[in-house]
Amino acid sequence: MSTNELHPSVQKFKDFVDRNPKVKGQLRKNHKLIQSYYEKYMILGEDDPFWDSLPSVKKESSKAKKDWIKHLAALMEDINWEEVSRQIDELNGAIGQFQQLITNVKKESGKKEMEYPYY
Repeated sequence: MSTNELHPSVQKFKDFVDRNPKVKGQLRKNHKLIQSYYEKYMILGEDDPFWDSLPSVKKESSKAKKDWIKHLAALMEDINWEEVSRQIDELNGAIGQFQQLITNVKKESGKKEMEYPYY
């Protein structure tokens, strides 16, 4: 068997997943289930009622996506971008002052080490 070929039991499981939207949906939702589902598949087989008992994974409708985008656009319109820009400038100034303070402290501690050698 070449390195690109799957073991026959793994290939059968893969085909089973491809044919069963509920199983495929659950595995896409939670990838950690794959080992558990593979083991159940090997023990229970394809026809076990367990597979039918899995909940369907509902896809988000395109209308819901469009509504979300419209809501986001409305929120973006309400933002006062001049105020955001001003606050960012103030934050940048505060960060600059903090960096300058750290630089000064480092310079002072360097001078003290040179003035008072430990040897």
